[in-house]
Amino acid sequence: MFTKFDSSSPLSEDRGPQAAARQPKSSIFYASRLSSIFNSFPSDPYLWLALLLSLPVIGPLLQPGYFWGAHDARHSVYFLYQFDKAIRDGVWYPRWAPDFAFGYGYPFFNIYGPLSSYVSEAFHLAGLDIVTAVKVVFGLSALLSGLTMYLFVRRLLGPRAGLIAALTYVYLPYHLFDLYVRAALAESVGFVFVPLLLWGFYEAVTHPRLTVLLWAAAAYAGLMFTSNLLALLFTPLLGLYVAYMLLGNLPLSEWPATRGGGHRWRMTAKRDELSSLTPHASRFLASSLPPAFVLLLGLGLSAIFWLPAFLEYRYVRVDQWVGGRFAFGDDFVEFFQLFSPRWGFGASIPGPDDQAGFQIGLAATILFIFSFLVVPKLANTAIRRTLYFFQGMTLLILFLTTPISYPVWTFLPLSTFAQFPWRLLVVVAPFISVVAGAIMAGENGQQPKFNSQQSTVNGQLSTSTSSPTTYYLLPTTLLSCLILLSSYPYLQTEVRDPRPTEGPVSQAALFRFQQSSDEMTGQTAWVERIPNWSTLAEQVERGGEITTKVNYTALPPDDSVGVYSMQMDSVHELLWVGTQKEGQVVTFLIPYYPGWQATLYEDLGPHDGNLDEEVGPVTRVGPVVARPQISTTPIEGWMVVPIPPGSHFLEIRFEDTPVRILGRWISLLSVLLVVSLFIFDKFVLMRKAQK
Repeated sequence: MFTKFDSSSPLSEDRGPQAAARQPKSSIFYASRLSSIFNSFPSDPYLWLALLLSLPVIGPLLQPGYFWGAHDARHSVYFLYQFDKAIRDGVWYPRWAPDFAFGYGYPFFNIYGPLSSYVSEAFHLAGLDIVTAVKVVFGLSALLSGLTMYLFVRRLLGPRAGLIAALTYVYLPYHLFDLYVRAALAESVGFVFVPLLLWGFYEAVTHPRLTVLLWAAAAYAGLMFTSNLLALLFTPLLGLYVAYMLLGNLPLSEWPATRGGGHRWRMTAKRDELSSLTPHASRFLASSLPPAFVLLLGLGLSAIFWLPAFLEYRYVRVDQWVGGRFAFGDDFVEFFQLFSPRWGFGASIPGPDDQAGFQIGLAATILFIFSFLVVPKLANTAIRRTLYFFQGMTLLILFLTTPISYPVWTFLPLSTFAQFPWRLLVVVAPFISVVAGAIMAGENGQQPKFNSQQSTVNGQLSTSTSSPTTYYLLPTTLLSCLILLSSYPYLQTEVRDPRPTEGPVSQAALFRFQQSSDEMTGQTAWVERIPNWSTLAEQVERGGEITTKVNYTALPPDDSVGVYSMQMDSVHELLWVGTQKEGQVVTFLIPYYPGWQATLYEDLGPHDGNLDEEVGPVTRVGPVVARPQISTTPIEGWMVVPIPPGSHFLEIRFEDTPVRILGRWISLLSVLLVVSLFIFDKFVLMRKAQK
């Protein structure tokens, strides 16, 4: 299934007189090659130079304070605040945010990629405060994005090209815009995975090896876990990328000519002519299996997230995301804005007077233009063809950000999700960065890695690497510094103290921010009226705590229903309830969403019907009596649970639906498959090495 292409394939090597003499490389060769990549880290000066020159990008994060005024800066902090609350309640995979929508709750993490929250939570649990943990993840995302871009382009074009591509990627104005103007944490972390995906699918088509395919699938799952919107935008482009490479593997010069001459396909082709095409079609299908395996395995690894997010998406109200100021419309990038040095921290608005900058960047623009002079001269057909694709995608996506592309958007199904056409600049970033690095490639597509020599010592493959000459290193360093300096004026952020409506981080500040900004107030599909405040938020604002979500104002005024909250956390509440009347209900200030379940337990007593002010009713929880059907209030969508006469315990809990259980099992089985295949591959390599 995972065999390398025929040596005559233009995607693997240039076809020439020596093509027939080439022998397929063994798995041992690829294992040693992968090992040499990691072993070269300490001795690769270009890698260390890329990391060193990337350090200034995190400069604004090193100053005291936080950029509270950035677009999504408060969101990133309070996403972690809610995520941490669920983790500390023992929920290992949070889906419900209990304090969103003024304390009513919202299934935010069921539809929002959780990876950036998991990484931030790890730093928070290690002892950092929430704001600092978020800043650390921003910084790591910037540095790691340059590293992954360097590794991909070094594989494609050599280390010098990798350095230029990495710095272009790190200092691209839109990347800085994501970091310090938008403060979009998930999208910033997504920058790390995109080069890995381009690398993984490139290898899946050109040199498919099992270990590489497994890592590529993990990278795709990482992107899906990080930013489902970015994954949604980037996956079709990956499909075009793979199809383009696969079609390039079918040499048209070897196709049989039809009766009319040329290579056009005609219905009158003879049977022998059709049969002569069979090897090419078979090779095309066989070559498509590795990238298809990567995609399917990546989807399997991330099924715990995307399957419920996709199938249960209809149960949330999306009008807040696709309507009003978020509605797709006139918020295009004017052509001059792609080159304007204007920079600001304001929000995007329709028309040319945006307070934020949407430029491509001076360095990236110049390098992109020069690439059209360099790429046609590359001798390696596969690399030249790949760079042509990247150039074309850069121009196409830039076109889609401008107003002239509006008729095209009317046919695009992703327009409502993209919201603003300028968001496509996140997809431009990897393509234009790779092309920028191409100006440092040699005629064969790659520069020598530094006079690398391989030898066998005691049966082990060893690699000796000498340092690059000053002739190569000095001009590359100068160009790298120019890339840095071209974006240096934009390495700034507006650090200030939080306003009372923003912080310091607390439950009360979260409620104040929701009210002042109308953010994080999403509702489920059962809610007709979106609230702008709540009694729960008012209770916290006055210095109290939320100890129950029971709506006591909805209980009968004659005290015929007794309710006492025993336990409560972010995903459940246990009550003692008692009544002597039929048809009584308990209403919870929580909007219904699939997964909420109500359970009645028997009250085993003994107690005299009176409640102890300190410990509540003196009683014991018995076996399950019933699982009452939850209904909802008509306007607020709050959950209403019927209770029978007598003394019982009532519990509501947010549990996994069948779809979430299915996604969890698919991900678990996918993880086991990856581990098994990885161990199997290592075992086979070890057995071959012993022979």
